[in-house]
Amino acid sequence: MYHGTWRLLALRVGARGYGLRERSEQAVAVAVLGAYLSVFVAGIDFPGRGAFVAVSCTVALLVRWWRMQRRERLAERLVPPGPPLPLRVAARQVGWVYLSAVAVCFAGGAVLCATTFLSVGQSTGKHWYSPPLEVTLQTMALAVGAGATALVLGKALRSPVIAEDEASRLVDGVLRAEDVHRYTSCAVYAFFAVPVLMMDWQPSALLEWTAWTYVAVVAALELTGRLLVHRRHRRLPPGFYGR
Repeated sequence: MYHGTWRLLALRVGARGYGLRERSEQAVAVAVLGAYLSVFVAGIDFPGRGAFVAVSCTVALLVRWWRMQRRERLAERLVPPGPPLPLRVAARQVGWVYLSAVAVCFAGGAVLCATTFLSVGQSTGKHWYSPPLEVTLQTMALAVGAGATALVLGKALRSPVIAEDEASRLVDGVLRAEDVHRYTSCAVYAFFAVPVLMMDWQPSALLEWTAWTYVAVVAALELTGRLLVHRRHRRLPPGFYGR
């Protein structure tokens, strides 16, 4: 493997933070802050709590993805990028199970949002806002998640191949498959952005059962897709990747 390939792989792999020590102290600080804020806002009556969580997660993932893309543009200067892969080949690298999770998440979520909107009444009950407002906010959060996922997934499917030899070409495929799992989270969107489970109301037994089944299917598909990617790419291709 040539020196240029080492630089290319170091830039691309390092941009995603692989091999870095987990910052457990930051995770603990974030968890403590989140717990404190959840107690603080518990008594505040405002709509769209689940939508706020879903959008916050989306923004955090997109910021990380955008930073990684800046490094990718630097990698394209090291090696002239090749043409994008055929769509079917790129989809196979990303994984059909993950693509199924995306389809179920947003198509099923849209159906549940529409069904909930038609099912809730106009009475505000113990809140100052009406249930349709809550459903609208949750639906908008799902739309934000869909847009972010389309951005990351579209880039993974249609981005040019950045490689100069067989090893870096294989790594390009690994990163393409890993990126969609690293920078999107269908399970979070399915749980927090769908209003059936987040609203303070009692849905029909059928609607609630359907919502829980929907969340379970999306989570199972996403987890299965991630496990299949890790199983398929357990090791990097043989070669020296620097120290």
